[in-house]
Amino acid sequence: MTKTSTNWIVGKRVDLAAFIGGALAGYTVFFMHAGLGWDMLLIYVLFITFLDTPHFFGTYLRTYLDRQEFKARKGFLLLSLLWLAAGPAVLLVCYSLYCAGVARYMLPFNIFVLAVGIWAYWHVVRQHYGFMRLYQVKNGERSRENARQDGWLMHLGLMLPFVVFALRHPESRQAFGLSRNFPAWPSWEYYVFAACGLILSYLIASFIYREWAKVRSGAPLNVPKILLFTAVLPLHMVVCFSQSVLTAPLITFSAFVTIYHDIQYHVLVYCHQKNRFRNNPAPQDHGIAATLSKNIFFFAASAVAFGLFVRGFGCGIQVYDGAKQCFSPALIGKVHLFGTVESDTLLGAFFLGFPCHHYFVDQFIWKPSRDKSLRRDLNLESGSAVPAS
Repeated sequence: MTKTSTNWIVGKRVDLAAFIGGALAGYTVFFMHAGLGWDMLLIYVLFITFLDTPHFFGTYLRTYLDRQEFKARKGFLLLSLLWLAAGPAVLLVCYSLYCAGVARYMLPFNIFVLAVGIWAYWHVVRQHYGFMRLYQVKNGERSRENARQDGWLMHLGLMLPFVVFALRHPESRQAFGLSRNFPAWPSWEYYVFAACGLILSYLIASFIYREWAKVRSGAPLNVPKILLFTAVLPLHMVVCFSQSVLTAPLITFSAFVTIYHDIQYHVLVYCHQKNRFRNNPAPQDHGIAATLSKNIFFFAASAVAFGLFVRGFGCGIQVYDGAKQCFSPALIGKVHLFGTVESDTLLGAFFLGFPCHHYFVDQFIWKPSRDKSLRRDLNLESGSAVPAS
C-alpha cells in the first residue's frame, strides 16, 4: 500500500477549500469569458475592487496597522513608501526627454508599466512557490535536490505559459513592438511557443517519475504538495494556451490567474493574524490590527472597505481601465501637462506605486527562517520559505 503524508498548513478543510481549491475560482472567471461571453471589463472591475485590492490590505494590516510590527520595521516600512513615487519619477524622466525633443519620450513610462505587469505575475508565481515550500516542510521533505526540482517545476511551469500568452495576445504583442497577429511557422515566435511546450512536458513528466520513484522506494507521497501542483499548473496552462484568452482585454488576464492568489493570501493572512493574537497575552499592544483581526467579519469588512475606497476613488478620477464600468462620475477634469500626457496619466502613475509597494514589502515580511514569531504564527517547527504573496 502506498504511503502518504497529509500535513496541512491550517487544516484539511481550509487548505483544500482555499490554498488548493481556490483554483476553481480562476476556472470560473475564465469560463465567464470563454463560455458565457460576459463583459470582462465589468468582471475585472468587480474582481479588483472586492478581492484583489482588498488583499493589499492584508499587507498593511500585518505591518503599518500593527503597532509592534511597525515599531520593529519602522525604517524599512517608511522607506518602502518611496515606491509610491516611482511612477511620477518615471514621468519626470519622460518630461525631460520631451523637453530635449526626443520623439519617443514616453518610452520609459511604457517600459515601467510593462515591468509592473511582469512583476505582478512574478509575484503570483512566488506565492505559489511559497505554498509549495510550506507543504514540503510540513510533510518532512528535506531533500535539497527534490526541493530544487520542484522549484524548477513551479517557476517554469507558471512562467513558460505566461511567455506563451505574452507572445500570442494581440495587445501584449503590440506592447513589445510586434505585429498584432501571431505568425505561423517558420517564425521565431513559433519556435519559442514549441520550446515552451516541450520544456513543460519534460518538467511534468520528470515530476511524475520522481513521485513514482518515491512509491517504489516506500517513501510517503506528499499529498498536499501534489494537489497544489495539480491545482495551479493546469489553470495557468489552460488560460495561457487557450484561444479564448486572446479575445479578452489584456488587463483582464490578471483576473483569470490572480483570483486564486488572492484567495490564498486572504486566508493565509487571516489565519496568521488569528494565531498571532491568540498566542499573545497582550493583543492590545498591537493596536488596531488586533481589533480588525478579531473575527472574519471585521477582517473581511475592513479589507472590502479599503478596496471600495481605493478603487472607487481611482475610477472617480478615471485612471483605471474599465472606469466606464464603475458607475461613478469623474470627480476631476483632465489637465494637459506636456505632449500627450494629461493629469490622469500622472494620477495613474501614482496609483501604480501601490501594487509595487505591496510586491516589495511582501518579499520581506514572509521570511520565517529569520522571524521566530512568524514561525510560531504559521505553526512551523522550523524555518522555510513561505509565500511572497
